[in-house]
Amino acid sequence: MSRASNYSSKTKDADSLEGLSEKLKNDLRRHIRCIASFPVCTEAWMDMAETFGRIATVSEAEGKLPKTHEDATLWETEEAALRFILEDGKLNLCLRNMVDYTTYVHNQVLNNGGLRSEVKAKCEKFEKGLGVVLRNAWEHAEAVQTTDLPLLLEYVARVLTFALENEEFVAGHKEDASICSRQEVLVMSYIDGLFRRVDDVGEDRIMPLMKEHGVFSLMLRMVAKLWKSMDERSLLSSASSLASVVSTEDFVTFKSDHVSDDDRDLLIEMDEDEWLEELCDEDDVRRKLRPLLDFTRECRRARK
Repeated sequence: MSRASNYSSKTKDADSLEGLSEKLKNDLRRHIRCIASFPVCTEAWMDMAETFGRIATVSEAEGKLPKTHEDATLWETEEAALRFILEDGKLNLCLRNMVDYTTYVHNQVLNNGGLRSEVKAKCEKFEKGLGVVLRNAWEHAEAVQTTDLPLLLEYVARVLTFALENEEFVAGHKEDASICSRQEVLVMSYIDGLFRRVDDVGEDRIMPLMKEHGVFSLMLRMVAKLWKSMDERSLLSSASSLASVVSTEDFVTFKSDHVSDDDRDLLIEMDEDEWLEELCDEDDVRRKLRPLLDFTRECRRARK
């Protein structure tokens, strides 16, 4: 093949790939624009569950692509799925959809003992798909800045409270890694993302809500119950969220508003299990978790 023919072939291949990529993006945007508020488990809602599954797959793949720098905005990355959600103003709608879904599940558990078998698969796809989308979105400052923070933090508290008061609800998922894709664990990743961007939204917008709903205490109790069943990513994210809260000026100034004596005892027990130390093999992880480690040592000294 001549050099000219070879160049022409490569150009056609590049044009073909670019055209395919553009087609996939258009298809993705079309599906995102179809996201709406539908009653849970209706036909339209089940179609949306499939949509969130696809969006989550794309988002996970795009999130692994190289970035120009660590604090790159969504518009400086290849994360088209999340960018489209923000551009179309769908992020808070996604959050409200998750709130509606979780309310439905909790009611089913309390009134009927759990989800009907014929809808369980779709419900799991919805929860896991949308959960991944929200977690990935809240790793970006633009998403955090546009989020309905009162709704998010109230939601996190409701999820954790229900799980702690209904232990059998999560018991069946503790034996395998499936617990890490459920809201009982993912909500702590939401908090982790939120606090990574605390400087972009202001501590004064977040900490009063954390205090009002007792989120730190709830997260601490949830981690204490589930840490043995959590994978490393989820465990690190949960520990990081706790450490981020501890490092805030509000927590340092008003510790008793965030933690009880029982919470302090629980931290000491968790320290004795040494799972925090095991997470700190790398220096950057130890630096990230240092506020939590220091506060745990403080609680131990106070008990002597």
